[in-house]
Amino acid sequence: MQVPEEFAHLLADDRKWDDVKVLTSQEIAALCKTDSETGNKLHQIILTAAGGRSDSSDAGATTVVRRRVASRRRRTKVVQELEVYDEDSKLGLYYDEIVEDPIHKALVKADEATGGKPLSARVLTDLCDSLWARERKKITAKQATEIIDATRAAFKKARIDPYEAAGITTAQSIGEPGTQMTMRTFHYAGVATVNVTQGLPRIIEIVDARKVPDTPTMTIRLDEDKKNNADAARKLAAGIEVTLAKNIADIETDVAQRKLVLKLKVGNLKQKNMTGDEVRDKLSRALRLHIIADKEKKPRVLTIIPGVIKEDDLADLNENPPSYTELLQLEDKVRDLRLKGIPGIERANVQKDEQTEEFYLSTIGSNLARVSDLEGIDRSRTYTNNIIEIYEYLGIEAARQAIINELKATLEGARLEVDVRHLLMVADVMTSEGAVRAIGRHGVSGNKHSILARAAFEVTVNHLLKAGIIGERDRLTGVAENIIVGQPISLGTGAVELFYIPEEG
Repeated sequence: MQVPEEFAHLLADDRKWDDVKVLTSQEIAALCKTDSETGNKLHQIILTAAGGRSDSSDAGATTVVRRRVASRRRRTKVVQELEVYDEDSKLGLYYDEIVEDPIHKALVKADEATGGKPLSARVLTDLCDSLWARERKKITAKQATEIIDATRAAFKKARIDPYEAAGITTAQSIGEPGTQMTMRTFHYAGVATVNVTQGLPRIIEIVDARKVPDTPTMTIRLDEDKKNNADAARKLAAGIEVTLAKNIADIETDVAQRKLVLKLKVGNLKQKNMTGDEVRDKLSRALRLHIIADKEKKPRVLTIIPGVIKEDDLADLNENPPSYTELLQLEDKVRDLRLKGIPGIERANVQKDEQTEEFYLSTIGSNLARVSDLEGIDRSRTYTNNIIEIYEYLGIEAARQAIINELKATLEGARLEVDVRHLLMVADVMTSEGAVRAIGRHGVSGNKHSILARAAFEVTVNHLLKAGIIGERDRLTGVAENIIVGQPISLGTGAVELFYIPEEG
């Protein structure tokens, strides 16, 4: 590679080549402590080198999403190439079913008669679906022409003007309805114990790209064999819900004898599908201490003494008794010791879908990676509201779709109507660099190429000081920086230049 030596040392510092070649230009500039222009040049050099290595090994282009999937497959010892999605072949059968329909024929004929650019097959299919929903079997040529004309007019009206500031329009379209949103949290329907953040706080969580939402939750769907089995659903819920020692036992601290006494709750053990022997074994392995049981089989009272690793150590207690501090430390450790369940899943409730009559789980807490590894789970329909977990497990495209889904669901929950294209714009901006970035000074706004644009957003002095130290240059190609210096912006009428050429003679 043609990377200068001083930058090569900084980039190669404890990093593998696979980690270096996925860095963005902003990350490269930050690591090399240089300006954005040099960062862009280094980024291009690295991309060129990465392409050369891929060509030489006949591996083809590889995306961030594919690398994530490939690495996971290596761990599970599965070797299978990703299948290229062919939209035409997937939709071909569906189109074959409707092309002979009288309504479809009339719409196609009317569309061709207009002489303009033909409407896409998907639009024509949507029009047919709408007419079928109204129980229309056929339409006249005049009606078909009116429908096509109305569709084209709607397309033209919805299309944004050339050089229009699409980002400003998106901000206005989401921000204005956002002023009418509430600051409350609502219950899930039918689940009084599960609260989910809604309204404006949820919108803020999404655009801030919070690593963990205030109220993470999952909807876990079961596979075909178990989705209609209530007992299987309850057993699965008991298995994934985190069970702490304090949930299945009354813990008493005997200060005089320097010991902990756990009186197991039979009802709670049955509910969690656990036994006294299982609790004793898990405590012994986790604490690496000798557990004294009141009886060998089906114990109900367990005693733990600090420092007693094996039964022979009981004889030395009189000479070397445990201290009071050790007893308190052991008590704190035992109370919050996880005996069963998946980390992060505080509670799992079994619910029944009223429409399909299938059972599913609704959880407080989220752990998509661990839940997806369980048997009996329908991974294609299991969902979490934690966007970062989706990104880490399924990749950036899945995270982009999750951002759209969460924004749409939150706005619809507040009975606000926002065009989905504005939500697409937000999702595209947040995921355009291959990672989920917040819309703020720690994400999109803070990583702009322009110094003045970054300074105009927040922490003005810090941005100007850092740019001055490294000698960064501002090309004044954006909107905010041109407004600051008093130049015309490259949007709207400022994006074009008009010249008058007088006629000769």
